Formats: sequence, C-alpha cells, structure tokens
Amino acid sequence: MSVKDIVETWDIEEQLIDDLLIQLRNLGTGFDCDLCKHLNDDNITCKAFPEGIPNDIHTSVIDHRNPFPGDNGVIFEPIKAED
Repeated sequence: MSVKDIVETWDIEEQLIDDLLIQLRNLGTGFDCDLCKHLNDDNITCKAFPEGIPNDIHTSVIDHRNPFPGDNGVIFEPIKAED
C-alpha cells in the first residue's frame, strides 16, 4: 500500500465523518424525510422528487428546508399532528 492509497483512504473516512456530523445536526434540528408531509407511502419518493429522493437528502446530509435543484419548488414541511 502506497502513501497515496493511505491518504485517499483518510480522505474518504474524513468525508464520511463530515457527512455523519451534518446528518446528526440536521436530524437534531428537525429535518428528516420521514417527518415530511410530502413523503409518499413508498418512503423513497415524494412530491418534490417523484422519481426518487436524492440519497444525500434522504439521509439528511443535505437539508431540504432550502430549495434544491429539481425539487419542483417543494421543500420539507413537517407533518402536523392533525395530518
């Protein structure tokens, strides 16, 4: 294994850790596709993404309380108790 291979492995691990920290922050502030009123029953599509929710949004790495390319103008809205 070369030094380059080791450094590339560190880079991947660092990105995974960064993504996990972002996920935890977003989940802690209330963003989770499972809590969105636009989520379809299949849990992989929604009003914003009828062809499938992008993985980074579905895993809470990207906070979809802000517009995202291709979201058809629909962003995260929490499910209300009466919904």
